[in-house]
Amino acid sequence: MPATFESFGIRFLYPDNWKEIERPEDEGHDGVTLEMPTGGFFTLEKDYEGQLAEEIIEEIVTSMAEEYGEMEQEDIELTGASQHERAVDFRFYCLDLVVVSRLIIMMAGGNTLVLQIQAESREFDDNELVFTALLKQIRDLL
Repeated sequence: MPATFESFGIRFLYPDNWKEIERPEDEGHDGVTLEMPTGGFFTLEKDYEGQLAEEIIEEIVTSMAEEYGEMEQEDIELTGASQHERAVDFRFYCLDLVVVSRLIIMMAGGNTLVLQIQAESREFDDNELVFTALLKQIRDLL
């Protein structure tokens, strides 16, 4: 039976073996991080105060580069994406593993949603259908 996330006007189902991570107070209440059993994660944040997609991507790239060092970056086209959606894949090494981090920025109805999905490359590939289902549920809400 899938688990349900419902907060800040967003509702979606996710695998029941994923764990919701408690958010620090300084991160606010308009977001969620779900941890996969094998260490990957899915994060959703709402509203980046009117920032443009490019500004959000630059901010996140800077933060990731500080933590992980050199990264490959590739703009991607996702199935079902609207004209108000931007997706970027990053690949980098961490503990001798190739990690994939997908950043998706969705702008709709005056809101900006930032999704980040990150996992070791094989885990990422194994969960691609789950990620697609999560994204579809969120798109359907917008």
